[in-house]
Amino acid sequence: MADTIVVRIFELLCVGLWLAGLRWIRRQKNPVYSGAYFGSSTLFLFDWMFNSNWFFRVEFDAKFIDLWRIQGVSEPLAMAFNYAFYFGAPVVLLAHHREAIDRRFGRNGWLVVFLGACAILPLFECPMVSWAHLWTYYQKPGFELWGVPWSNIWYSGVLTTTCYGAVRLAVRWARVPVGVTAGGSAPEAATASDEDRWRGMAMGAAGIWAAFYVSMLLQLAWYALTQPWVATPRPF
Repeated sequence: MADTIVVRIFELLCVGLWLAGLRWIRRQKNPVYSGAYFGSSTLFLFDWMFNSNWFFRVEFDAKFIDLWRIQGVSEPLAMAFNYAFYFGAPVVLLAHHREAIDRRFGRNGWLVVFLGACAILPLFECPMVSWAHLWTYYQKPGFELWGVPWSNIWYSGVLTTTCYGAVRLAVRWARVPVGVTAGGSAPEAATASDEDRWRGMAMGAAGIWAAFYVSMLLQLAWYALTQPWVATPRPF
């Protein structure tokens, strides 16, 4: 079981990172960025599905503050903020600097984004599971790395890369530039019509949702083929 203080620190960290990301997004005054961050802030619905017995098969420590609880199964409030930041601010930041990424790496930039996301996942999640015991995966030992399914490594890469690609496309199709300095604003966004702003926000949010849906279908094929689970106290 996790220590209560560790749980509370993790919860505060998740909320603090989300607020920091929100502050940065608001400063950019780019409707696509705002839409993408709104989309990432609703990904707790995907997390709820991912944690089920037919996907990750994970259970959280009972000390977490619930966003909701159904049949004794909790969706922690902290994980809602965690997903909101993790697949929001870093993804938008990558899209914000897409031209620099393209200049530096060319087409290999996509591979760099994928590998970077793969590398970050175990650095974050393995300590949370094996040391802090904040949540537990119920999968066979051969499918886990320090208590975390090693398939999560490439899945994090797929999720991040597809979200990055979706936001890039949204920026292009919504005709809102990404070349905005860190404390400035985009003149085109500032003078855009209400319809332009709403279109940009809608495309940013839809890009995040679509990326998660497509990635989930790909990963579901992995679980259908391997079925790596063990018995769990979860009812579903």
